[in-house]
Order: sequence, then structure tokens, then C-alpha cells
Amino acid sequence: MSQDRLSEHLRTRRISRRTALSGAAAAAFLAACSKEVGTRSSGGGEDSEVPDELESSLNIFNWADYVNPKTYPQFEREMDVKITEDNYASNEDALAKLQAGAAGYDIVVPTGYMIEIMRQEGVLFELDHSKIPNLELVDSRFLDLAFDPGNRYSVPKDYGTTGFGYRSKFVKDEMTSWEDFYRLASKYSGRYTVLDSPPEVVGSALKMLGYSYNSTDPNEISEATDEIIKLKPHVRKITSSMREIMISGEAYISLTWNGEIGYVALDAADATYVVPAEGTEVWTDNWAIPADPPHPAAAHAFINWQLQPKVQAQDTEYHYYGAVVDGEEEFLDPAIFNDPAVYPSDETLDKLEVAEASPEWTALRNEAWTKFKAA
Repeated sequence: MSQDRLSEHLRTRRISRRTALSGAAAAAFLAACSKEVGTRSSGGGEDSEVPDELESSLNIFNWADYVNPKTYPQFEREMDVKITEDNYASNEDALAKLQAGAAGYDIVVPTGYMIEIMRQEGVLFELDHSKIPNLELVDSRFLDLAFDPGNRYSVPKDYGTTGFGYRSKFVKDEMTSWEDFYRLASKYSGRYTVLDSPPEVVGSALKMLGYSYNSTDPNEISEATDEIIKLKPHVRKITSSMREIMISGEAYISLTWNGEIGYVALDAADATYVVPAEGTEVWTDNWAIPADPPHPAAAHAFINWQLQPKVQAQDTEYHYYGAVVDGEEEFLDPAIFNDPAVYPSDETLDKLEVAEASPEWTALRNEAWTKFKAA
């Protein structure tokens, strides 16, 4: 499936997500939820070695606060596997640690573009699909995307968008676009945060200028670099963990992901998330297994167990990112299922792009990011 058509497929997916599991899918779901890791024979590479017997431990390398606190204990009880978790602040941090030889991790959770980079760098373990039968429950529109054809190295976890949020208690201007985000920076100087991530920050400027999120035109990247350098003096903090300072009012406006603002809104009801009018990024985060995992069977079992509608809904209600399996709406709070910040409208989805992490794409953004950080 072409990566740049994901937004179209997400739009059409709305039809299927409102239907119950079919009899065949329900049967597959029930069969897949036992403690057995699975027996379906497809996927997996010749170099993948996954034992049938579960190990007693599982070490997860994940974004902070990205799993419902109920989820890990449920898996531990059901599967008799003890979970430990370490956290990272950005995709780039996770890559750097894996490249540096960080050992002992069984699962990592990169965004789609980073899956492509990690594949190129050889830091991922090829999955054995026979151990993940619940892949049958994942909506096909989230599978076989260009960053990982055939899902050889990754399985979708959830999806979301990159936009910005603001506190209307402090920001009296209506904000609907990237142009507003950049234009108002001087007025609210020192109250901005941006993600600690080159693609999202550079991509926001590209979209504001009317270019593709995935532009590799050096002149367009240069223009975008100028815009983010002009923004830099008004940025209070470069961080992917902006919840606390948004809730406290230390920051008013944040370039961030939809789920982060959903979390802020639990304590600050005036927090509003914006999918900018010019369009932006739609992304999937993904379960993947680092090279040489100490507990490959437990890793496959956890990924398989996560792909249940009830578990997906439980996590969505915690982190406010869209689930990737059909049938989760049966278990999901209707207010969340009908929230356009979590499940965007058809019109919004038509304007979204998926990041394409070619070597040229990555190099141009890293160069722009270096100039931004140095400004």
C-alpha cells in the first residue's frame, strides 16, 4: 500500500470501525487470546528465532505514559510474565540508544518514519507472524505501509496527528492554522513549546508555506528552516513532554500530538487541539522488537495480546490516540470515539500526509534541525 494514501484509507475506515466483529473475526479473536503464543504460519524471517515457551520477563522501551496503567498488570497476571519499562523522549533518542548498543530490550515503539530508518540501520528483529495471530484483527489499511512492506519488522499500535494545542484561558486569539501558530509567536513569546523532533517541526513550517510535508526540495527546506529559526526566540522549551507546563500555564501554545492535548484537557478544560487548516502529518506508532531481544517469545506474545479490541480501547481512553483494530468502539467511551481530535473527520483526513523517511528526507531535516537548535 502506498504510504501517501494512508489518510484516504483512514477516511474510508470509518465505515468498518462502526461495525461489530464478524463471526469469523470473533472466532479468530477468541482463539488468539489464550496463553499460547500462536501457530499461524506466515511472516517472520529465516533469521528469526522465537521459542514456543514464554520467558518470565519482558523489557519494554517506550514513550512515557503511553500505556494504560491497567494494561501491564493485566498482561502480567494472564501470561505470568513480569514487565519492566524504560522511557525515551523522542524517536531520535530511541534510535541513538539502540545504535549505541543498548541491550536487554524486547520491545520498542517507533513512529512509522523511524521504523524505516531503524530497518535501514539494522537494529530491528524480523517478526514471526505465526506468533501474532491477532494481526488478523488489525484493519488492513494500517498494514503493509511503505515504511515496512509486509509488516516484517513492525505491527501498528495506534495512530494520531501532529498539530498544536493552546490554552484559550491565556490565548485570546482564535487559532486554526499553522500560519496562526507562527504569526502569533511574537505576541505570546516565551510561552511556546515545540516537539524535540526534526520531522514534525520542519514539517509544520513546510505546510505553513504551502509545501508538502515530505518535500525534499532544498529551496523549500531552506525557506522552512528560515521560519523555524525565526520562531526559535519565542520557544520556551523544546520538549516532547509538555503536559505539566501546559497544565500549569507556564506554556500556552505547543506544537505536539493530539493525545498530549487530550491529556492536558483533563486538568485544563480550556486546552484545545488544532489540526491546522493547511494540513499536517498523520502517523502510526508501532510495536517492534530490537535486534537480539532476550525474551522474543514474550515480546511476540505481548504484541499479539495488545491487538485485542478491549485492550486497544482501554489504552485509547488513557492516551487519546486512535485504535487500529476493528471492534474497539464496543468498549470505547462514545465521547472519545466521536471526538474529532482522536478520530478526525473525513475532510480533515483528506489533508493529512504520512512521513516518508528516505535518506535524503532525513538528512535535509536533520540539517535544518541543527541550524534551529544552534539559533
